[in-house]
Amino acid sequence: MNKIILYIFSIILSISGVYAQKTSFSAQAPKVVAVGESFRVTYTLNAKGSNLKVPPFENFNLISGPNSSSSSSVSFVNGQMTQSVSFSYIYVLEAKSAGKFKIPSASISAEGKTYTSNELQIEVVAGNANKTQANQNQNQQNTGASAISSDDIFIRTNVSKSSLYRGEHLVATVKIYTKLNLVGFESSKMPDFKGFWVQDIETPNQISLNQENVDGEIYNVGLLKKVLLYPQQNGDIYIEPTEIECVIQQQVKNSRRSFFDDFFGSVQNVKKKVVSPKVKISVKDLPSNSPASFNGAVGSLNMKAEIDKLEAKTNDAITLKVTISGDGNLKLLNEPKIEFPTDFEVYDAKITDKISNNANGSSGSKTFEYLMIPRYAGKFTIPSFEFSYFDVKKGKYVSQNSDDFELNIEKGNEDENSTIVSNFAKEDVKFIGKDIRFIKTDKFNLQNIGSYIYGSTMYVLSFPTLFLAFLIILFLRRKRIRENANMMLVKNRKANKMAQKRLKLANKFLKENNQSAFYDEILKALWGYLSDKLGIYLADLSKDNVIETLQKYDFNEIAELSNIIDNCEFARFAPEASGQNMDEMYDATMKMIGKIDNQIKMKIV
Repeated sequence: MNKIILYIFSIILSISGVYAQKTSFSAQAPKVVAVGESFRVTYTLNAKGSNLKVPPFENFNLISGPNSSSSSSVSFVNGQMTQSVSFSYIYVLEAKSAGKFKIPSASISAEGKTYTSNELQIEVVAGNANKTQANQNQNQQNTGASAISSDDIFIRTNVSKSSLYRGEHLVATVKIYTKLNLVGFESSKMPDFKGFWVQDIETPNQISLNQENVDGEIYNVGLLKKVLLYPQQNGDIYIEPTEIECVIQQQVKNSRRSFFDDFFGSVQNVKKKVVSPKVKISVKDLPSNSPASFNGAVGSLNMKAEIDKLEAKTNDAITLKVTISGDGNLKLLNEPKIEFPTDFEVYDAKITDKISNNANGSSGSKTFEYLMIPRYAGKFTIPSFEFSYFDVKKGKYVSQNSDDFELNIEKGNEDENSTIVSNFAKEDVKFIGKDIRFIKTDKFNLQNIGSYIYGSTMYVLSFPTLFLAFLIILFLRRKRIRENANMMLVKNRKANKMAQKRLKLANKFLKENNQSAFYDEILKALWGYLSDKLGIYLADLSKDNVIETLQKYDFNEIAELSNIIDNCEFARFAPEASGQNMDEMYDATMKMIGKIDNQIKMKIV
């Protein structure tokens, strides 16, 4: 009895949580039909309705209707019941004459309101139905791939434009057109779009065939691929053919037919290879009068530059954010050229994309976020910088400038406890030529008049010595160039040195019992070491990337490393609540860096 009561109670709760669905009323019909062809116009309402009013179907013969049907479904998600219903009203029409016709909106009453459907646009073409039937009869008599005409099934690569500027977008759509019963594909070869930068436009996973008018004839058309193309070179570029092996179902005419053949029919599947023609795209070069700040941006774009603070203290973080938004080749944009003050430590830009691709091109925004740390007090300026792009609609270059950012940097508290070697910033140190030479006060050697080094023993021995020195310098120079060419290798070798430098500063804060500065420096030492040693850029540095890279070196102390990072992060923002021992954390960090270094060396050896 209790189970029954609980069951009834749960049903009541579920019904009380039914999601309300928004009422909608829509109309559907084929976009293209042939003269004399019958087709359906369907009106669908997702609620109980009454008083349906349809427009007069001018230019069409009404064969039957309305034929009504309904369906309903119930689903439970997270204890909530969702119920949906659908009522359909179907009219069968016949096209009387060729042309493009509009069927006005219909109306219906539901839930005390009146709802109106969308209008329908239907194109009627002449003489296609009889020709399609004749083709089907011919295929019954002549079966096999050789009997299939290129007019019955073909592929086209349609482009939105065939002439454009370099960097401007075009939309390429690969479609298959058929009058036959296409049941599938065996293999396909899509073009690689060489010479273009390609962005896919999302299309349905399952290919559906819709009727379209092609040169006055109706074909069933399926969308195979849709892409955005950005030409990367000038001149003529060709989109290579698409090759597809199609499976077509044909009716077979058998001389020895039975009753069941007449009733069910006899069919066979035939393979037919279909190849689309090449498509020529003419790409024009951009005008030569480009501004110095132009870096290839094409479209209709806008730049916005903002800074989070104009007043700060030394060693505080300042963020400059540059956002470029609009329509165009956003993915290909390079960061703008910005002149930062010499005494600012500036990290690599963090790049964030919010870009969507559709038939109108790429739109959205691309953000460059710069983290700056001023090391000296004073007044500094980030001068205005320029962003330029080529506007295709205007046919000219457009430039936009940011504001000047005047920064006032005050001396931070941590500077008072540190030893300052010099009170001068880098911008104050400049080479000044001097026209007065001081009197020589150090010891120097005098040489007798009339004695020459030419022909002496030292002169003779200097040639092989200089040649040997030249070879040694050349060898060392080339070795240094090879090593410096790999910046990651340079950082890898300096990882331990930089970590020791950070840990030394952390030890200073440890002795001063400055918990916040201590944990901040410990984190900088650990993250900086991991970035340099593992070859991960600061913009991409995260705990997941570090763990994934260390697993490649068979490092088994990942849990301990993660625990150190988490404890430091917590203690950094809540030192009083963390309860961490600074000495233990310092020792654990040093040991962890040593373990990672030893494991990487063992793996490399």
